Amino acid sequence: MADSVGLFETVKTLTEMLGPSGYEDRVQDWLESKWREAGCEVHRSRVGNLFAKVGGSGPKLLVAAHADEISFRVKSIDADGHLLLTSGTGGSELSPPHFAFVAQPCTVLTPEGEVPGTVGTVTGHVMTKEQRESNRVSWADIFLDIGARSREEALGWGVHVGCPVVADVKTRRVGHNLVGKAMDDRAALAIMTSWLEGIDRQELAYELWFGSTVQEEVGLVGAGSVEGFDLAIALEVGLAGDIPPVSELHIPSRLGAGPLLGHKDAAVHYDKEILRRLAEVAKREEIAIQHLVFLQFSSDGKMFIANDIPTAMVAYPTRYTHSPIETVDLRDLEATLALLKAFAITPSAERPVS
Repeated sequence: MADSVGLFETVKTLTEMLGPSGYEDRVQDWLESKWREAGCEVHRSRVGNLFAKVGGSGPKLLVAAHADEISFRVKSIDADGHLLLTSGTGGSELSPPHFAFVAQPCTVLTPEGEVPGTVGTVTGHVMTKEQRESNRVSWADIFLDIGARSREEALGWGVHVGCPVVADVKTRRVGHNLVGKAMDDRAALAIMTSWLEGIDRQELAYELWFGSTVQEEVGLVGAGSVEGFDLAIALEVGLAGDIPPVSELHIPSRLGAGPLLGHKDAAVHYDKEILRRLAEVAKREEIAIQHLVFLQFSSDGKMFIANDIPTAMVAYPTRYTHSPIETVDLRDLEATLALLKAFAITPSAERPVS
């Protein structure tokens, strides 16, 4: 298994970076530096996807994750300097904002620098009767309080309509859990980066490539231009059903029980042959795995498949997805890394389990 301390520090570094869709440069710059230091050939596409040729020979295997994170955009600025928000991801305001962002510290990325703020909403002491009865949070109910006293003052600080707004929280250990923002999908990028430490390229059964894509959260945009690989593994956050409001009959997966093999999501069915080989490698290496169908979201794998690349999804169980408190278990990240390492040194023609 991976070095827990080293993997945790890499997860912490990557998840605490501010990198909303379209503004992934800090993440890509950091990865490019680390991947080059590890001896990879690295290049970026014109839309900002980052690729690293790790080494090896044989079929071209891409292991990919996305660099962007959940965010808001400034929709308007009221007369008192409050920033009205809209989603910075795909979809529309027909979907309500995630309640977990209320009262969270956030940062506005402006051309002149970063402006801190806090997501505010009406509280019980000042609610109207109608607001009490509605018992829900809509886009009209939340805003970012940056401490300005007028629209002109907010504009003077560099804030304008369209600026991205990102949760600004620290990643921390809570018991067995790692809690923070952007586990989706920076923990996956941390797994890939940790893989490079001590890698023996002579052992690889594939020509191994890493990919860090952009704008996944707004509709798998960066992945749409990825071509030319023989097979791919989309590395993603998973789902976890081990919290009180969720039945494990609905989401049969748990934190700490190993990586997830995703058989389908809301958009595609994943390659059954690659999934079979992953399951056989896991059995040979005695790596506990879980099987899952993913509800209500899809991954970059959809676009890889559309571009004629057979693709499997491998994920690590995650609680409270698309929130500032996304929660994973370091043991699942380590097991995911161990599975990927073992798969990459197993020739595709080999059946490791009789």
